[in-house]
Amino acid sequence: MTKGRLLRELSIMAITCLALYHAGRSIYSSIERQMFLHSQIQALDAGQKQAQEVNKDLKDGLTNYRSSKGIERLARERLNLAGQDEIIIRTAK
Repeated sequence: MTKGRLLRELSIMAITCLALYHAGRSIYSSIERQMFLHSQIQALDAGQKQAQEVNKDLKDGLTNYRSSKGIERLARERLNLAGQDEIIIRTAK
C-alpha cells in the first residue's frame, strides 16, 4: 500500500468517525429533548385539569348566586349586610 493511499484512507476513516460521533450526539440530544418535552406535556395537562376544576367551581358559584337566596348569602358573607330584623355582631378572630 502506498503512503498516499494510506493517508487518504486514514483521512476518510477520521472523517467517518467524526460524522458517527456527531450523529450519535445528535440522537442523544434529540432523545433528551423528547423526554423533557414529555415531562412538560404532563405538567401542562395537570395544570389544565386543575384550571378546569377551578372553572367548574366558579361556574357552580355563579349558578348559586343567581337565585335570591344566593344573593342574600353573598350579601351576608362578602358585604357584611344584615336583614331588616337582624343585628351584626363582629368578634375578633
